[in-house]
Amino acid sequence: MKYVVNKKWVLNFGVGILLVIVIGYIFFMGNNQSSASNPPEIKGIGIMGASNSDEYRADDNRGGTYSDTTLNWVEQLALSRGLNFGPWGIWDEPRRTGYKFNWARSGATVNSLIQSGQHTGLAQQVANGEVSHVYLWIGGNDFQVQNGTYGEVYDGTLSGIELQEKIDGIVADTITVMDTVLDAGDVQMLVVPFGDQGILAETIKSYPDPIKRQRVSNVIHTINEAIESHARMRGVAIVDDSNFINSLFNRIDKTGFLTVGGEKINFLDKGNEPHHARLDDNVGHAGTVFSGLIANSLFIDPFNKEFGFDIAPLTDEEILQNAGIH
Repeated sequence: MKYVVNKKWVLNFGVGILLVIVIGYIFFMGNNQSSASNPPEIKGIGIMGASNSDEYRADDNRGGTYSDTTLNWVEQLALSRGLNFGPWGIWDEPRRTGYKFNWARSGATVNSLIQSGQHTGLAQQVANGEVSHVYLWIGGNDFQVQNGTYGEVYDGTLSGIELQEKIDGIVADTITVMDTVLDAGDVQMLVVPFGDQGILAETIKSYPDPIKRQRVSNVIHTINEAIESHARMRGVAIVDDSNFINSLFNRIDKTGFLTVGGEKINFLDKGNEPHHARLDDNVGHAGTVFSGLIANSLFIDPFNKEFGFDIAPLTDEEILQNAGIH
C-alpha cells in the first residue's frame, strides 16, 4: 500500500508545533521574569547578634555628645530605606529597648545568644508570620581583644583539646541557632562569618607576633569553614565579607583616611565626632559613616543578590546626612 503525504497537512502541523513551542517558551520566560522581578515580600527582618547590631539609640546610648546622629547599620536602614525590623518599643531581655525583631544584645557570644533565647524568641516571630528574613551576625566576642578571648588563643593559654572543644562548641551552637529558626517556618537566612580582630592596627600593636596572630586567624578560619558548610546544606546564605574588607583597606589612604562624599573619614583614630570611622568606646564600634558602608556591603548587597530584591544602597549623601555631617 502506498501512502501519500499531504504537504499542506505537514506544513500546518509543523507551524502548529512551532507555535506551541514559541508560546510555551514565552510563557516559561514570562513566569521566570515574574519570579525574578517579584521576589517574596519582606514581612519583617529579624536580627540576632551582638553590639554591632544592637541599637545605638537605645540602652547603649553610643556617641556621647553626638548621640543624636550616632546610628548603627540597622537604624540607618530603618530610617533611610524603611526596612521593617518591627516597631520600636521596650521589651524583655535580651532585646531591652529597640526594634521588636532585633534580638541582638551587646556583649553576646554564640553561647550566650542561645542562653538568653535570641534564637527561640526570633523563631517564635517566624512561626507567627511576623518575620520572613533573618540576619545572624555573631562571633566578635568569642575572640575578642577586650575580654581576653583573643589573647588566650594568641598566647596558647587555650590550646589542644580545650581549644578544639571551644571550636566544636561554637560550631554546634551556631547550627542550633540556624536550625531553631529554620524549623520555625518559611524563612530565608543570611549569616555573617566570624570576624578577625587580628587585622586591626591596635591588635597588631598589642599582639605583635605574626605567628601567634595567625594561630587565632587559623581557628577563626576553621570555624567559618565549618559554619559555611553546614549553612549551605541548609540553604542558608553566607555573606562574603572579604570583598568589603579588601576594598575598604584599598580605599584608605596612607594617612588613614577614607573619602566618603567628599568628606575625609578618619580610620586611624577613634572618636565620637562623626568624621571618625570608629566611636570612642572601649571596642571602637563603627560610627555612623562606617555603619552606613556596612549597611550597603554586608546587608543590602548580599540581601539583593541572595534573595532577588532590589534595595537601593545608601548614597554617600544619605550616610553623611544621617551622621549629621551634611
